[in-house]
Amino acid sequence: MIVLKDCIWVNPSDPISESTISIRIRNGTVAEIGTTLEEYENEKIIDAGGKFCSPGWIDLKCNAGAPGRPENESKESIFRAAAAGGFTRIQMQPSTKPVLQSLESVVYYKNWNNDFGIKLLVSAAATVDLEGRKMAEILTLRQAGADSFSSVYPIVNAGFFSRLLLYLQHSDAVLFHQSYDPTFTAGGQMHEGEISDRRGLSGIPSLAEDVMIERDISIVGYTGGKLHIPCVSTEMSIRNLAQSKKRLADLSFSIAAHQLAFTHDALDDFNTVHKVFPPYRQESDRQELIKATKQGLPDAIVSDHTPLHYDYKDIEFENAAFGISSLETTYSSLMTYVPDLSTNIQVQLLSTGPRRILGLENYKLIKDAPAEFTLFSPESHWIPRKENWQSKSYNNPFLGEKMRGLVYGILTSTGFHVNPHYAKQT
Repeated sequence: MIVLKDCIWVNPSDPISESTISIRIRNGTVAEIGTTLEEYENEKIIDAGGKFCSPGWIDLKCNAGAPGRPENESKESIFRAAAAGGFTRIQMQPSTKPVLQSLESVVYYKNWNNDFGIKLLVSAAATVDLEGRKMAEILTLRQAGADSFSSVYPIVNAGFFSRLLLYLQHSDAVLFHQSYDPTFTAGGQMHEGEISDRRGLSGIPSLAEDVMIERDISIVGYTGGKLHIPCVSTEMSIRNLAQSKKRLADLSFSIAAHQLAFTHDALDDFNTVHKVFPPYRQESDRQELIKATKQGLPDAIVSDHTPLHYDYKDIEFENAAFGISSLETTYSSLMTYVPDLSTNIQVQLLSTGPRRILGLENYKLIKDAPAEFTLFSPESHWIPRKENWQSKSYNNPFLGEKMRGLVYGILTSTGFHVNPHYAKQT
């Protein structure tokens, strides 16, 4: 048995949210809840005094290396990184090798077990080979356990996109569509602006995102269906989506945590660790993302975890791959750059919102509920260090930098797992 003692419970939908409580866990489920609980012999006591506890966090956009690219990430390392980041569920993207588009591949990933009790969610390919031309076997994949569907790349054909949204309604699943117009982005290396001009790099204009998101909003308004637009990066798109969500109940969007931290100025010295897609934009865009986050307008914050072996990063800028190994610093990116964010909005962005997007019920803290909690400390500071890093890849811009917001650990059906970063800071 485990007793989580004196934690501050945070769950916006719960009447006891922001109360200090203790929770007894027996055989992986909640056995007792109270302001004080009697302690028994042979019981593990976790003193959570002063720390916050919420329903487990969910990362909706996570790329893995195994099995096709084990040099980037292994099955074991991705779960270690997720646990260190406070996530009790992570959603795999279908851009695996081979593409995650068969019944067998869905079952394979859904059966991935781990010592942390983390649940692996699967976003299966919405189109064959992710080419945006022919629908994948959506109903079969959904029945096999696919939690959502993703295009990974933009679907340019508007007619096909509308038919896909209509067909997906038979599965009651959400489509994740990376919305940008590829005719604007071909060969692009970073945001199109002063830095790209000065450094002689091909630019990726904000317009590429803005026009495609405008199109997607128009189409989903016509067809209906559940549409999620991940990793929104521009000021105009944020405002457009915030307004459109008022009339489109099943439209949602997310922001990648690292977009809150940097602008295209970070690439002025050709540092490939900052080469991401969508690219960092201008300061006005970053400020709009921060403003929207404070207001709780995004439905989720995602890691967009993209672990990359140094062979893909420590090379010439134009040949370097896009992406950040970010599971372990997602929460800290949020708290470092939006430090006055309320705990309710923090949990909304990391737990409640992702559940709603996937059609999952809100977590209810009641007897016999499964143990699935994240413990965190918004005020704590720490320094990510390479020697404590859990991901197999080190392409993260925060290594060696002081950050705010620290995950204490996760508590799941397999027990309490303290964050190695926390353990090394104390």
